[in-house]
Amino acid sequence: MTAHLPTVNVVIPTRGRPTLLGETLTSVLSQDYDGPIEVLVVHDREEADLMLELRSLPDRTVRSIVNTRTAGLCGARNTGVLASDGEFVASCDDDDMWHPSKVRLQVERLQSDPTLLAVGAGIRLLMGERGDVEWPARESVVSHERLLENRVKELHSSTLMMRRSSFDVAGLYDEDLPHGYGEDYDWLLRASRAGRIGAVQEILADIRKDIPSWFRGRSLNTATALEYLLDKHPDFRDRRRSHARILGQIAYARAAAGQRARGARIAGRALCRYPAAPHAWLALAVAGPGIEPQRMLSAARRMGRGLS
Repeated sequence: MTAHLPTVNVVIPTRGRPTLLGETLTSVLSQDYDGPIEVLVVHDREEADLMLELRSLPDRTVRSIVNTRTAGLCGARNTGVLASDGEFVASCDDDDMWHPSKVRLQVERLQSDPTLLAVGAGIRLLMGERGDVEWPARESVVSHERLLENRVKELHSSTLMMRRSSFDVAGLYDEDLPHGYGEDYDWLLRASRAGRIGAVQEILADIRKDIPSWFRGRSLNTATALEYLLDKHPDFRDRRRSHARILGQIAYARAAAGQRARGARIAGRALCRYPAAPHAWLALAVAGPGIEPQRMLSAARRMGRGLS
């Protein structure tokens, strides 16, 4: 009997990766949640693959639709959200995988605390030959101030489950965000002003970091998007450490893209705000000779940090 359990809509944006998408779908359809799950596969800049709908099972429906809004990740996510009608909406990237208990544990958490707008979960970063990194959620509730200081890995887009009503207070994903970079972070910053954000501390999702993504921008794209976010969210500038962190990330992205002098100048601004800003020091290292940005990124991920 599942009538008393809410429907969970799962939005999966995709483009040109049917094999990886198949693995993602398998993990979503294999959830041990007793309630209904409807998966919305949103094809961005490609035709819908209606054959995916043949994978539907009892209480596990797959719908294949096309992005009808702005091309890119934000428009694809919004297309899925607007096509959903369940009480909860979960997002998953088309190259990541869920552990079997993810939906069940997150629904339980949201039902037990009506003040939460969304919840994330611990993650495991799949690094291929470099080894995996496990990252349990550090806090059961993540404040707006914490989000200003850090993107918070346990609130990765492939972990988030949100109340459908949360989009009424926080809005949809920002389709003006350059290259769609950090769309989940921008949404969380808005949502955390309007309500509370939580996390299931257990590791519930595997995040691939050993393959390229259509939706991950290059360094200049990252820099442009971070500059947009800095202008959009003035509360970054109200906190020295938070302001220095995002300036340092912009500096690193600029330097990694070959704009070494510009990156160094921005790093200097960050260090004036907060001399211990780690991203700014990393940006200065990349701005100098002999440092390979990709190696530094890989090392940071092995330590469970990352540079974006």
